[in-house]
Amino acid sequence: MSLLTPADIEDIKARNPLREVAAQYVQLRRSGKRLAGPCPMCGGKQRSGRFEILEDGGSWVCAVCQDGGDVIRLVQRVEGLDFKDAIERLGGVREIDPNVIARLTAERERKQREREAQAAGFREDERKRLWTLWQAARPLPGTPAADYLAGRGLAIPEACPGLRYHAEVAYFDGKEVDDFGRESPRVLHRGPAMLGAFIRTDGHFGGLHITWLDGATPPRKLKLIDPDVVGPSRPGEQPLLPAKKMRGSKTAAYILVRPACTAPSWCWVVGEGIETVLSVFTAYEATGRDPAGVTFIAAGDLGNLGGPHLDKVPHPTLKTATGRPRNIPGPVPDLAQPAIAIPNEVTELILLGDGDSEPVLTRHAMTRAARRYAREGRTIRIAFAPDGMDFNDVLLESAQEGGKW
Repeated sequence: MSLLTPADIEDIKARNPLREVAAQYVQLRRSGKRLAGPCPMCGGKQRSGRFEILEDGGSWVCAVCQDGGDVIRLVQRVEGLDFKDAIERLGGVREIDPNVIARLTAERERKQREREAQAAGFREDERKRLWTLWQAARPLPGTPAADYLAGRGLAIPEACPGLRYHAEVAYFDGKEVDDFGRESPRVLHRGPAMLGAFIRTDGHFGGLHITWLDGATPPRKLKLIDPDVVGPSRPGEQPLLPAKKMRGSKTAAYILVRPACTAPSWCWVVGEGIETVLSVFTAYEATGRDPAGVTFIAAGDLGNLGGPHLDKVPHPTLKTATGRPRNIPGPVPDLAQPAIAIPNEVTELILLGDGDSEPVLTRHAMTRAARRYAREGRTIRIAFAPDGMDFNDVLLESAQEGGKW
């Protein structure tokens, strides 16, 4: 195959709309201006927020794989093809009129500029909306959010600047269209929620981790039925939407669950979820270990904890819809891309891996993080929960057994 021009690539994309190609691998559903569904690479089963076709209609992302791209990259990843074979799979190169080439090139550059400007504006507008919500929220102690955490056996730190409670947070899912054809986000629910603030590498607020709660005593995670799925998939089972969502920018950001009480902080404990990190903080206190110089943070998800990957590797057992090994983020970090900033004065870093996550993905993410954050004089420890359990399961089980940890 001869060297492809940008016009050749644009022609191939125009002949193979991303949504039509993606629909060959997964069942997609409308979520606002996006299409979402299970990821055909990593096997994510959540319909919301894992694999998404973005608003431009020409690119996709997966929050777990920490990957994305155009229709060509999608075919490469799902079918395990190299670039040349993916081009052939999409119909190959056709001769294009020079005038068409010029038009496609100019159109591509114009759309790219518009997308970048629009995306930057959307991100900043969303950040401001979330900041207003965060400012209106209450500190955690004495709130239903604190009761929710206590109901899971978790100790509430005296200083917990990254977590707050709000009595009425909207749950958006999908869209609604008015009589004039105008689209707006669909609000399925409004109610109490625990908020976690993502702090970016520049020290500024970036977004929110939101956990919706029900009205039980103590509160539990909200069970919200998905209205777009008709009937249970099995008798007695109702299709539910996730009770947790992340909005705004979380990349390279973190939630400060509990800061160190002394400065500088010599040890950081980093986990994927808020409850995972609080479980380890609770264990520190229960076993008499001094957490004064220890900072506890949550990354939000596994991909953000591990940071960007340099390449992908085939999964040893998981397969694509075509029977090929699934390509997943590998253990080598891409050091040219931003990730959570660990201060240089930290001499011990503890990374928490849940045992109920996909084990190969989790181990690769932990390895990436350990390699990324390695420094002379710094000790890095990776702690895994037992298979099939997270650290909150371990905490609750230890409490039943008399506090053994």
